[in-house]
Amino acid sequence: MKINEDFVPVTKECVEIEELDDGCILYDTKKDEVHSLNSTAASVWLCCDGNHAIKEIADVVETCLESERKPILRDIIKIINDFSKKGLLTP
Repeated sequence: MKINEDFVPVTKECVEIEELDDGCILYDTKKDEVHSLNSTAASVWLCCDGNHAIKEIADVVETCLESERKPILRDIIKIINDFSKKGLLTP
């Protein structure tokens, strides 16, 4: 799966989320695996709805964090790559 700024991530339906004050817990019901996300990764996860390209997600995070776009975009691509490697996104 090629992940770049134009990629539109979609989470698998078998992954349940429990939001916490400082992030969230993801539970993959098919693999019986649990993943813990910090608040930034949790925010990115919530945007992986098939309606937002990575560059759009980066725009939102950049505005919220008042940070530079290039490091934000790079970090979000890394986070989404991690989601993909863990099998949390649809192919």
